[in-house]
Amino acid sequence: MTMSDSQLLRVLWIGIAVIVFAILLVLFYLVERKVRRMRHRQQVKEAVELFSAKSSALDDYLRSGDRTRKLNAPGSGEGLRREALEEALLDRLNVGASETEKQRIFDFAGSYFAEEYKYLLNRRRWSDRMNVLLHIEKFHIVSLKDQLIARLEKLDPDQKNDDERFLLIRTLSSLQIEETFDYLELAAERFSELQLMQVLRPIKGELAQRLIREFDQLPVRIQRCELDTLRLGNVRTTEVLDLLERCMNSEDTETRIRAIKALANFGYMNEAAADRLESRMAEGDAVIWPERMMYARLAGAVREERFAPYLEQMMADRSYEVRREAAASLSNYRGGLERIRQVAENHPDRFAKDMAIEILERRAYERQVV
Repeated sequence: MTMSDSQLLRVLWIGIAVIVFAILLVLFYLVERKVRRMRHRQQVKEAVELFSAKSSALDDYLRSGDRTRKLNAPGSGEGLRREALEEALLDRLNVGASETEKQRIFDFAGSYFAEEYKYLLNRRRWSDRMNVLLHIEKFHIVSLKDQLIARLEKLDPDQKNDDERFLLIRTLSSLQIEETFDYLELAAERFSELQLMQVLRPIKGELAQRLIREFDQLPVRIQRCELDTLRLGNVRTTEVLDLLERCMNSEDTETRIRAIKALANFGYMNEAAADRLESRMAEGDAVIWPERMMYARLAGAVREERFAPYLEQMMADRSYEVRREAAASLSNYRGGLERIRQVAENHPDRFAKDMAIEILERRAYERQVV
């Protein structure tokens, strides 16, 4: 039995009406959800302003350390109140709270948010878990150490996305938790160097000393990033200097290069390390060019006269980067610009002459600008 044209048209109109109704229903839901979200954000903003105001219960606590019942009372709208307190405390941290205020914020957050954060750590929604990890780190809630480790152990080892694993390990390191060391090998296998640096840089105090003491037992990728961490943190201790000088003899080329780069930040080294530097500079092209470049930089930092002839020779290096670094380093020596001028006038190598002229012109321009 076939449908008449009028019946077919009727079915078509009914179908269109259903689709239009469904679209309108979805639009209504989205608009209503947005309105509710905007209303909620406005309420949170107003609550944050009340908490942040002078002489508020929160302000009194941060100034005096006395936690009033008004600050601790749950009251109505607990979810909104918790969110507002969270934002108010984070704002206070971000605008340069004193060390005393920071500790009071950490103490309050640890007692007020810990149970909620413990629950959120195991929520199915990925974004909830990631957000709470950031808050645990910012509020320095050490009491959740066991929950963090338990969550870390639950993660599927075959899981390809390591964002949660990375944040968990970084949070452990930020909280100065010793178990961080148990996961460094895993981190070295799975994380990028940028992520490894973010794990290592927060480590301070006794844990930082342990990294130096146990350096030889660390995975190679961790060793390399730790050398960069020490350099970027401008850590200048006898133990660090000894470590960097020892790493000049590493069998791993990348480790040697990063150690030399960090040593250049120091600007000095002991006699044995200086002898090692001189012997390596004397090897010339037998050393790969990135390492030669770092040796030239280090020689420019320590500025011992015995390195000047090698820097002059390196101005004729096959690598432009090495020539540039050698010329820049030699220009820092007493009488270095005169040496470079002699190279520009008399050196048989065209590349050395060009580099000498380039550095002389650059130095002349810098003097004019100053």
